[in-house]
Formats: sequence, C-alpha cells, structure tokens
Amino acid sequence: MFDLTNKIRGFENEGWENYSQMLLNSYPQKDAEKNFNHAAKQAYIAFSHEIIAAAYEEVDTTPIEGFDPAAVDEILGLREKGLRSAVLLPLGYRQEENDWLSNLVKVRKPMKDLISVIE
Repeated sequence: MFDLTNKIRGFENEGWENYSQMLLNSYPQKDAEKNFNHAAKQAYIAFSHEIIAAAYEEVDTTPIEGFDPAAVDEILGLREKGLRSAVLLPLGYRQEENDWLSNLVKVRKPMKDLISVIE
C-alpha cells in the first residue's frame, strides 16, 4: 500500500517509508497466529465500514462469526492464497412480503447495558 500511495501521489513520503520499514522489521518476527489475530482485528475495521456503506445503499447485512473457518477456507480455496477467514458478511435485499419478522418491533438491549461510560 505504501508503494502504491507513493506512486499515485508522485512522491515518496519519508514518514511512511520509516513506518513501512518499522512494520517490515516487526511483523515477520512474530508468530503466524499472532499476526493472524492482528489482521483479523484490522479486518473488523473494514467490516464495520462495509456494514455502514451497505445500510446507506439500503442493502441488508448479516455479520456471521459462528462458522467453521477451516471448511470455509477449503471451499473458497483461501489457504492456497495465503488467506484465512475471520468473519463472513452476507449481503442482500430484504423481501418484506416474505419476512414474518419485518413488521415486529425491534428488540435491543438498552444502551446502558452495553456501553460503559468512563468519566
């Protein structure tokens, strides 16, 4: 990403070069599982943006984490690409006429039960 950014912008950002080198010196020394866990957390950042963007476009999403990652990786051929699944995000359009839940009141936990305010 650093090289692509420099190429598109037409100049080298020295700060980015130093940061890139720091990453290259840091991550290869960590074990693969630690790097995967870090990458999975980073994926959740993009994941949250995808959910928001889909909602803006009136596309429904269903985040799924309770799946068999090894089976998904095999079906999608992820191992051969050096990848592993961390989360799934099906996208689609609702069919309210076939959805018995669509007219029911949404039930959510109160925010006070989900969020801790630190003052």
